[in-house]
Amino acid sequence: MYRRAVVAGTLAVATAGCTDRIHDLAASAPGDIGVRSRYVDHDPLVPERSVRALPPELLTHALSFRSAAAARRTVRSDAEATLSFVDATRFVEDGGGAVLVIAQRLAPAGLDVRLGSVSRIGERALRVAADEIGHRPGDEDDLAVHTLLVRLADERGPPERVVVSIEGDRAGVTV
Repeated sequence: MYRRAVVAGTLAVATAGCTDRIHDLAASAPGDIGVRSRYVDHDPLVPERSVRALPPELLTHALSFRSAAAARRTVRSDAEATLSFVDATRFVEDGGGAVLVIAQRLAPAGLDVRLGSVSRIGERALRVAADEIGHRPGDEDDLAVHTLLVRLADERGPPERVVVSIEGDRAGVTV
């Protein structure tokens, strides 16, 4: 018992301050959809594919990928956490069963974007719902990019469409 407490305490101290975290989602998704997500508190995408390349009134953005090569072309070479998540994904076009959805949100610093649920909204369509977690500072003019990586593996086959919803804003993407 004491050994477990020491290990748990050591892990808590060692991971304190980490800004990208892996979250498993099981209870909030249909049983035949495998889901894995990672929050990244910065913008890992090349500038022309980022949410910052969109008109300023669009705060939520989503991209999807069916192959590792396509995902790597969109991710900056110095975005190590994102690249490791891409490398761990067995993409549909590479002989696996997963697709990758990258959701971005412009919001004040100090927030995390956390995956809430995945649900079916049609025969070949999924809805990914995420929430902003944390303290929302008053400065709405200084927005930061928050990125959520979501790996989806559906036993029924890859979805054709994914709608991402973050705090009521939606972005749809064709897979």
